[in-house]
Amino acid sequence: MSGILNLAFDKLKSTMDDSCTDGNIGKSERVLSVVAGGFILAMGIKSVLKSPLTSVSGITLGGALIYRGVTGYCAVKDTFDSKKAEATVVEHRYFVK
Repeated sequence: MSGILNLAFDKLKSTMDDSCTDGNIGKSERVLSVVAGGFILAMGIKSVLKSPLTSVSGITLGGALIYRGVTGYCAVKDTFDSKKAEATVVEHRYFVK
């Protein structure tokens, strides 16, 4: 059993290292994302019969977190980081008689 787990962890580690060519999140954040996503995914699968709607959202969120951790790319973080601060000043003048 231990050999299978070690093989699975080694495969996941090599996949994480190979697929991160243009990632925008750090290694510790990736590991945390995979662990949290796995936990949320497992809890979602566990409660499928009790509350289907909640479990579907948990499965979706857990899968997205696992995908984010394995690929090393987060579209939301990329959107916020690449957005340049722009200020548009609109001046309104009201004349009161």
